[in-house]
Amino acid sequence: MTLTDLLQNWRHILHKLEYQDTLRVVPYLLASLVAAGTSLLYSQAFFFGEEVALHVVENFHWALSLLVTLSMIYLSWYLPYRFAKQAGGSGIPQMLIANELDPASDKALIRSLIGIRTITMKIISSIACVLGGGAVGQEGPTLQIASGLFYRIGEKSTKWIQQLSMRPFILAGGASGLAAAFNTPLGGIAYALEELSKDYFNNFKTYVIWSVIATGLLVQTVQGSYLYIGFPSLESISWETYMWVVVTSAITGILGATFGSVLFSVHQKRKSIQSFTRLSLLNLGCGFLFWLGITFISSHGVGGGKMLILDLLFRDGAATAQDILVRIGGPLLMAIAGAAGGLFAPSLTIGAVMGSFMAQIVWPHNHHLLIMTSMISFLSGFMQTPFTAFILIFEMTDRHSALFPMMLSSAIAVGTSRIFHKKSFYDLVKEDFLHQHHKASK
Repeated sequence: MTLTDLLQNWRHILHKLEYQDTLRVVPYLLASLVAAGTSLLYSQAFFFGEEVALHVVENFHWALSLLVTLSMIYLSWYLPYRFAKQAGGSGIPQMLIANELDPASDKALIRSLIGIRTITMKIISSIACVLGGGAVGQEGPTLQIASGLFYRIGEKSTKWIQQLSMRPFILAGGASGLAAAFNTPLGGIAYALEELSKDYFNNFKTYVIWSVIATGLLVQTVQGSYLYIGFPSLESISWETYMWVVVTSAITGILGATFGSVLFSVHQKRKSIQSFTRLSLLNLGCGFLFWLGITFISSHGVGGGKMLILDLLFRDGAATAQDILVRIGGPLLMAIAGAAGGLFAPSLTIGAVMGSFMAQIVWPHNHHLLIMTSMISFLSGFMQTPFTAFILIFEMTDRHSALFPMMLSSAIAVGTSRIFHKKSFYDLVKEDFLHQHHKASK
């Protein structure tokens, strides 16, 4: 057999394989490895930056601390403004918008949202923000980064795998980004179903969650917390506990949705400011106010808040009114400043400090449970994704006995928050962007 025959046979084999699922999954696996490695390195750099920022705030002279905060938060806004405008902000709206666009006709716009240049600037600018102590998380940027890497590898894969659709790469990238950011694979899958493909899922998710809640509440209340295989004994959850879960979840759910509405108003106001000088002064003013908060009110306002959550859940910490003030005010000031960074982790932290504060007042008996359910309810109200919220916290804490209170809190939060706010912050930003895009293309 000649070399020409061997090459022809090889091409024939490839031609048969390229339409099979076994070959189509290869680009996704490759993208997963690249995205996972990038996400791990980014997370380590981000949390190291958070530790450095806290050290600067607590140990350095106030003048140096102020200089670091102002310069880093300014750099976090300036780099995207100068080099890649879509690298600013959270990162999740950019990923959601890219998922809605037509990969064939909107290729340039998709690349501006999640292209390599954009995600590179996102990494640099968000780390700069947290080095300044900025109240941002790494989760939103991780979703944007992962979806960009998936999209780029998908583009390259179309050269050797025909009829390969690009949209699933963006969706898979977003889900993988969330799974990598929180180490929650089920949370990533839930997010893909609930947020990224919500048009198909919305028709039945409410009925599913309420059906499971009703059955679970009855069984767990009568028989207690148990697993099929067995688990070390845990304290049972009383009906009084469920009552306070409902009350606190309703409050934090409404506040989460209101938080998103205020952030969208900030987003709209910033769009109307075109002057570079005004944007610079606004950034510096917000940076100064933020520095005052983390220096003189509570240093718990630094970063995304993961260490504060760990302190509340596992070291018997207790949140104060000052913690609530800096945790809510910090992300709002970062949004007004136009800094790059996520809102996912800050939202969880706001829920945690509110849950801790309310638990001290109304039901200290189950302090940790109310912290977890308040994290879920605030995130549910903010994102309008109840399944994702409770699955994330369930995976993070591995508290099987709290599963049904978690589900209940997410359902209560979404139900009450939608009375006042029908759409999440991310949906509002996405729809506004797409509306402007369609308007400009006519």
